[in-house]
Amino acid sequence: MRKERPVPRELEFSRILCTERNVTEAPLHFADETKLRIIAAAESLYAQRSIESVSFREIAQAAGNRNTNAVQYHFGNREALVQAIFAWRVWQMEGPRGAAIAKLEENGGPFDLHTLMRILCEPILDLTDDDGRHTYAAFMSKYLLQQRPVGVPHAGDTRPDLNANLRWLLDRINRMVAAEDLYLGDYRIALSYLVVINMMVLSDNESLQKREPEQLRNRFDVALAMAVAGLESSCG
Repeated sequence: MRKERPVPRELEFSRILCTERNVTEAPLHFADETKLRIIAAAESLYAQRSIESVSFREIAQAAGNRNTNAVQYHFGNREALVQAIFAWRVWQMEGPRGAAIAKLEENGGPFDLHTLMRILCEPILDLTDDDGRHTYAAFMSKYLLQQRPVGVPHAGDTRPDLNANLRWLLDRINRMVAAEDLYLGDYRIALSYLVVINMMVLSDNESLQKREPEQLRNRFDVALAMAVAGLESSCG
């Protein structure tokens, strides 16, 4: 029997308002389990291979959909599907990021690079597939190395309706490191982010999440420290 893929949150793919620190579930009438299963399957396949090499037919089959045209029916094209993956994951991470930012503001800081980068990266640890693999981290690694350099946008750039907490973090990090573009950031921030998410990909290839989950957390702390040290040294 095929193992059911869990759906952590419900998401509306058209515009919804999401501007508060405390993010709530999208209204039930926006929930679409078929779309979410397609998105999760696409992310997993893209993470294993590449965005260009995976067909809609493969995604539909991996999502357990007998209709091999289901992906095109729901999303139209590959670009829309990629943006839906971003929107889904940004929405999932808005709540944890918002809670961390609210606590930071309540305590009066510290608003340093290490704290902001931790809030940015830590929620990705919880974005795993049925096998515990960090598929969004692997997907983002490929995106940052291949798609973003040629202009493919991310929901952090294009979805102010659901990226308020992500945008809050990115805007401050960009200003602190004097980014080349104060909205889009620059290569130093991308490289630092890659240090952290590629640690997750490397650890997944070693099955570390299953064998020694505490060691994965230790690696996260080390990778985060390395990423922040690199950013700080670039600001001198």
